[in-house]
Amino acid sequence: MSLFLQNVTLVDLAPASVRPGCSVRCADGVIVAAGPDLTPGDGDEVVDLGGQVVMPGLVVGHHHLYSALARGMPFPADGPKDFHETLKKIWWRLDSALDAETVYCSALAGGLDAVRCGITSIVDHHASPAWVEGSLDAIGRGLGEVGLRGLLCYEVSDRDGLEVARAGLEENRRFQADHAKSPLLRGMIGAHASFTIGNETLDRLAAVCDESGAGIHIHLLEDGVDRTISVADHGADPVTRLDQRGLLSPNALLSHGVHLTEPELERLLDAGVFLAHNARSNMNNRVGTAPVGRMGDRVVLGTDGIDGDILAEARAAAFRGREHEPPVDGGRFVSMLTGAGRLLTQYFGLEIGTLAPGAAADLTILDYESPTPMTADNLVGHVGFGWGAHLVRSVVVAGRFVYRDRQFTDVDSAAVTARTRAAARTLWKKL
Repeated sequence: MSLFLQNVTLVDLAPASVRPGCSVRCADGVIVAAGPDLTPGDGDEVVDLGGQVVMPGLVVGHHHLYSALARGMPFPADGPKDFHETLKKIWWRLDSALDAETVYCSALAGGLDAVRCGITSIVDHHASPAWVEGSLDAIGRGLGEVGLRGLLCYEVSDRDGLEVARAGLEENRRFQADHAKSPLLRGMIGAHASFTIGNETLDRLAAVCDESGAGIHIHLLEDGVDRTISVADHGADPVTRLDQRGLLSPNALLSHGVHLTEPELERLLDAGVFLAHNARSNMNNRVGTAPVGRMGDRVVLGTDGIDGDILAEARAAAFRGREHEPPVDGGRFVSMLTGAGRLLTQYFGLEIGTLAPGAAADLTILDYESPTPMTADNLVGHVGFGWGAHLVRSVVVAGRFVYRDRQFTDVDSAAVTARTRAAARTLWKKL
């Protein structure tokens, strides 16, 4: 199908650009043209947007969709005292209780939430040790029904035993191979964190990455426990362990990096890896402040499972960055909203995150009636102090509406919500 959006304000974030009075033509899932003085082609569906903002689709660069059913769940009576206990008492109990229905429902619930926030793609990091085989397909099915693009992986870890770790390795390998040419789904090779992965399993992860050509997606030094246990139990710090096995590649995505030393950060920058910054999660877990101002230009913004609202994440990260010494410029976090698009470009072999002809027709549409002029020079101020999920009017993925005038086009959201609430009740009983 072909789609012609007219009377729009085209906005790019990096480099900043604001172009009112334009149109966008999409066909076969890509942008054919974007700019002024365009005319629709024969058979185009013509939609007049009355000046609404059209921008490249927003992406959650690090997510845990399996947490979508955790909102409001029972809190353990003996509450965690530190980050390691938070994992053991909350998140590892939750992911161990997931089954086929709750994994699928998590993807549906998280997908609906994300689309309402203007998201077109999700980079997800999944764990369900009681149901590994086929879990990524269930997530992909849920995202597909909502209409989203996804880059998925399974979180390999030795914490549930070597048999589960090997099942996770195979799930990553199989899914990545099965979806090497899928239009809306691709795979990375997932791993939890260095401190829960022995040398044998890490060697196997490296072999799967080499075989598949995909990079690793792993938590890195989110908390100091990652370093202390890695050194004590596995003989080296997390960065060294990854580097020794060739896992620091331009296809790799390393999340958090809160406790990176300067020499370690330099090694990562030299290797050209992607780093995921999750400011709200870092604050919530009280793990520290990531050195985001020194993380280079291959940084993506993630929500780490909190929600699908990447605009809220960018705003929180910008405000947190103001407390750094020296303060991190707010414009950095606006440009970081485009980082995950560059990661997806590498995996899909298609430009994602730009309005250039030939790029994926993934678009976020905002109903933004600014009380002040909006230009390329002051765009940071509008994103930081004016934009939010409440402005999202429509979402286009691969050239078609998946969310139009605040209504889902492919799913009955009320029916989905009824199902996810039932699944959440069942999951909570297990906890």
